[in-house]
Amino acid sequence: MCYRVECKKCGKYSWGGCGNHLATLYASFEKGKHCMCKSWPGAVITSENHGSVSSSSTTKGIYLYT
Repeated sequence: MCYRVECKKCGKYSWGGCGNHLATLYASFEKGKHCMCKSWPGAVITSENHGSVSSSSTTKGIYLYT
């Protein structure tokens, strides 16, 4: 199961656990509270500066900007 942790680098919310529930966990955080120091495989990440950003386990942390 995935769970929220506080990033030691930026102080925002990141994740711990298995990595299979990241889309749900990411969606539960307030906008602007997500740590981007670590990838979010499987979560659809939106960014005001870059449009929609998708991260999946097949991209291994490489973000695809659309």
